[in-house]
Amino acid sequence: MFDFLFYLITAIYFFIILGFLVGLFFPNKRQSSKKYHVSVVVAARNEEQNIGNLLSELVQQTYPAALYEIVIVNDESDDKTGEIIDKFASQYDNVKHIHVLPDTETGLTAKKNALNQGIQQSTGELILSTDADCHVKPTWIETMVSYFVDDVGMVVGFSQLGDTNYHYSFFGKLQTVDFLSLMAAAQGSLNLNIPLAASGQNLAYRKTAFEAAGGFDKIKHRISGDDILLLQLIRKYTNWKIKFVPSENAFNWTQPEKTIKSFLNQRKRWASNGSYQIRLNPIFFFFIISVFITNLILLLGTPIYYLLNHTIEAPLICLFIKFLIEFLITLKGSFVYQRIDLIKYFPIWAILQLSYVIFTGLVGTLGCFIWKDRKYFQEITTFRTGFE
Repeated sequence: MFDFLFYLITAIYFFIILGFLVGLFFPNKRQSSKKYHVSVVVAARNEEQNIGNLLSELVQQTYPAALYEIVIVNDESDDKTGEIIDKFASQYDNVKHIHVLPDTETGLTAKKNALNQGIQQSTGELILSTDADCHVKPTWIETMVSYFVDDVGMVVGFSQLGDTNYHYSFFGKLQTVDFLSLMAAAQGSLNLNIPLAASGQNLAYRKTAFEAAGGFDKIKHRISGDDILLLQLIRKYTNWKIKFVPSENAFNWTQPEKTIKSFLNQRKRWASNGSYQIRLNPIFFFFIISVFITNLILLLGTPIYYLLNHTIEAPLICLFIKFLIEFLITLKGSFVYQRIDLIKYFPIWAILQLSYVIFTGLVGTLGCFIWKDRKYFQEITTFRTGFE
């Protein structure tokens, strides 16, 4: 019976990841030459070390300057972020500096409040979003816009941790492998027209799609989720399609976390909305649960299995199957995103992620984390009620 449980859980996980892998072989190639008016909306809080670099890259885009604006929402920064934004705003007519106002009407929290105010004051047909600490290529806007064919309401771009021209620590490389595998799964699912995930580091959507989904209103009580939860809202409440942008001309990047503590805090924040997916997308929730249970049974169930059976043959077989399918999708992703150099770090990552997935899954569900110097404790999602 215990053998059957190991093999069943592993088989479910294997075929889910296999589906994502197959999806990577069917990239979205539909493009349009239509030009839209674009608003790049970025929330910035205490980003004096990064915002200048991002603005320098945004004002040098290949997209016609008359067709895009840069809306930087200053989220109560107490460093020199505001001064840097003002400097660019005085030099470039398409740069806008917005100071976030306390939200007393919509009840939006944290970053979503800042983004919502920026979107409401934007004039573009398309909203492009990235983080203040990200780097974008000169062709970013032009490439992202080109994937908005008539039936597409949101496009998801690739983002990676680290600059390929810079030497990072071993810990930084492990983070990059981890994030690459997540992006590969996201692209694979999107290519199969099963939208599951996205990153706010590289995201774009029609303003009409945002409004049709109710904006952030249905998720206003969630601390994070301006990317993945918004994707699920557009999927569920509109008829717009959601596609992935495979072109390297739209690849963004940001720095990996410097410490294990900050890394785990980041992953806890990402995991904090996992349980909420049962309301938005039960299929995605099932995937999240399968990932958690697979790692749990292989890490904690193996010693129990040995005590009962005096062998670990079945767990080892299941562990091999798990590592194999994860290796294949990571390998394919490393070719797609031109990061084949990362494959040598896969074995260590594969072993370490067993425990980190369990830890962040459990603690993230409790919703306790620090974000931009603000401490949050998010209530655990209950399944008995609908949107509130």
